[in-house]
Order: sequence, then C-alpha cells, then structure tokens
Amino acid sequence: MSIQLDLTTTMPCQNFDSAQGHMTLQDHRVVDVDDNIVKIFGYTTREELLDNIDFVYALVPNHQSLAKKRYLEAIKCKLNKGKVYTDISVNGRNISIFCLSHIIELNGKPALQVTIIDITSVVEDQRKSNETDRMYRKLLSTSKQGILIHRSFRPIMVNQTWVEQQGADSIEQVLAMDSILSIVPEDQRSAAIRRCENILNGNTPNFSSVVANQCFDGTHKYFNLYDNVINWEGEDAIQVILEEVTDKVLLERELLHRAMHDDLTHVFNRRAIYDWFKKPVNQHMEMSCMLIDIDDFKSINDRFGHAVGDTVIIQLADTIKTHVELLGGIVGRWGGEEFIVFIPKAKSAHTKIIGERICHTFSQHTFFGINRRAFTTSVSIGVTNQCVCDSDNTINTLIRMTDDALYRAKAGGKNQVSINDDLVCDEVLA
Repeated sequence: MSIQLDLTTTMPCQNFDSAQGHMTLQDHRVVDVDDNIVKIFGYTTREELLDNIDFVYALVPNHQSLAKKRYLEAIKCKLNKGKVYTDISVNGRNISIFCLSHIIELNGKPALQVTIIDITSVVEDQRKSNETDRMYRKLLSTSKQGILIHRSFRPIMVNQTWVEQQGADSIEQVLAMDSILSIVPEDQRSAAIRRCENILNGNTPNFSSVVANQCFDGTHKYFNLYDNVINWEGEDAIQVILEEVTDKVLLERELLHRAMHDDLTHVFNRRAIYDWFKKPVNQHMEMSCMLIDIDDFKSINDRFGHAVGDTVIIQLADTIKTHVELLGGIVGRWGGEEFIVFIPKAKSAHTKIIGERICHTFSQHTFFGINRRAFTTSVSIGVTNQCVCDSDNTINTLIRMTDDALYRAKAGGKNQVSINDDLVCDEVLA
C-alpha cells in the first residue's frame, strides 16, 4: 500500500515523537549516520550499518528508482519537498520513513544532508483511519435506515434506503440537488434551518423529532429524525438519519381523534369540549353558546328503530357543522340526541340567525323509516349570547343559562329558538 503525505506542509518534523536521525550522502553512497539512523534501520552500531550499506538505495529496496531520481534532483537543487517511503523491510518488519534533504559541501564536493523520521506509527494510524472510513461508508450505504449527509442542505452523501424512503429515482438524482429543503414542507423550512444552525453551534438535541416530508413521488410521509455533526472529508457536515413512522403517526392521530370525538357523528365529545374551553377561558374571550335537542326523539326510536334514530342524529350533526364551523365555532355531542355549540366573539343578532337557520334546514330534511316511510322532525334550540368566560364557574353558568333557554323553547311548542339576552357571567353569579 502506497501512502502519499506532504509532511513539509501538513505534518512538521518537530511534531513527531518518533525517532529522528541524520545521514550524509555523497556520490549516491552513505558517508555518515547518527545513532538514531542506526536504530531506525535495525542495526546495532554505526559501523555495522556503514559496513553493510554501500549505496544509499539499499536502505529502501522497494523504492530504489524513485530514491535515485530524487537524489539527482536534490543535488541539482530541484527538490524542495520531503518524501514518504512506506513498507520498507527491516529485520522482518515494515517501517515507513519521511525524508527531507538539503545540499552541503563535503571535502570540496556537493553532498546531501538527509533528515529521516520514523513515521511508521503515523502511517499505520492513517491506514486504520482509512479502513475505518471505508467500513463506515459501507455501513452507511447498506443501512436499513435512511441516511443523508449534507452541508447547508446540499446533499453530499445519501444511501439507497433514504432514496427509497423519499420516493426518489436514484442516488444520483438526490446528489444533483442544490438543496434538500425542497422536500421539507414550506411552513417547516425556517425551523429546519434553525435546527441545523443550532447543531453546528454545538447544541445537538438529545432526542429525535418527527418531521413531515413531501417526497419526490408526491407522497407525504412522516419520519423520526436524528441529526448530528460529523466530520466528512475534513469538514463539518450534518448527518441525518431517518426512520419512517408514517403508519405510527397516522395511528396516533386516529387514536387521538377517537378519544376526542363522538364515534357516531365525529363531532367533539364532552371531554374534548372541556379541553377546548381552556383556551377561551385563559384569554377571557366572549362566547355564545347553543344547546340543540331533537324534538320527540324517543318516538322516532320507538317507531323506526335505533338505526333510523342514528341517521337522524348524524344528519343533525352535519347540519350544525355546516352553519357553525365556517364561523370558527365548535360542535360537540352533549348527550344522546343533544348537541352543544360554542362560537367565539359572535354578535347576538348573528347567533340568533344561525340558530334559526339550523332549525329551518333540519326541519326541511326528509328521513325514511320502515318500508321507506318518509318523515320529518325538528329541533329546539337554546341560545345564550356574549358571555365573558374567565373561569370554570362562568363556563358552567353559561351552559346552565343556555339549558334554561332550551327548556323554554321546548315548553313554548318546540321547533324554535329561545334566547337569553346579552349577559356577563360575573353579573349572573352575583
């Protein structure tokens, strides 16, 4: 194995802890050596080396032609860099040396003063490092996890798993990109840039992050992302390891949706309603409330069965959502056939209109029971307008006052909207 090192610029002689010696050459012969040269080349005494070595090239048997060429260039002052000679056999072991020479005058003739440093350990470390680097690159390329290395989001290495995860055509397609930010959703790019800046500044997160990518093939996938700084070919780079978790994310979202929504109508359940309330309460937000109940629902179940009753409940939920969600309101199933609605910052007159529209739209819908027998039904609605909600007590008061309005709508003949005039819940509590 031949290793080329320019030690005159990258590894100054004085930085080596290994043996360093000097020899004098003239007319291609070894004229004199010091004790360190004797040790480097495996001899016992200076005299033994000089007796056994005539021409200098015998010291580097595997590099004789190169050594002769460099000797002639040095004598003509055409050589200004040192040279590494590797795998020189000395007493059954291979050594590596670095040679640096300059011209002197000896007995009236030009000669070379050569400094020789034993760099065997340095070369071996370099070999081990190269082998480790090859093994690491092989590990990256064969990993079952998607791995990409980039500088300022420009890809400089990517493995096949990453290519397949992202729906790309080939490794070459990815490496030809100017930036991988194009596959990061636009609203997340600023966060991705800040994350990389923090990592390069030494603030590597000790946890993974779930990120969404818009893949090359147009699909949207979720990945667990682990990124850190590595030294790649002498410079810092960001290594990104991806583990696809799309199925896990979608399952978690589905489970969360089920936990917060009514199975039949897919509107909020009671627990989700109370969770949603925390934000308006913290912001002291004005709130309008509706309670909506299907009139004579028990008779529908008795006459047509619970399956038809469920159809009526679903239709009411859809009708309410149509009129409420565009206003930023939320809909929840409060009981069996009863729904609750909250509309932040709604005006009194507007809330009344919404309730009347829900009442009218629902009463116009035709349902079909046993033997395709058609029927219609109606709802009663209680409304409380513009309550300033600033605590759990005021929320409960708001719901109680709305329930009172619903009771009046039922008592007044059903299929109508009953409204509490504008009030501030603090005044009601007083």
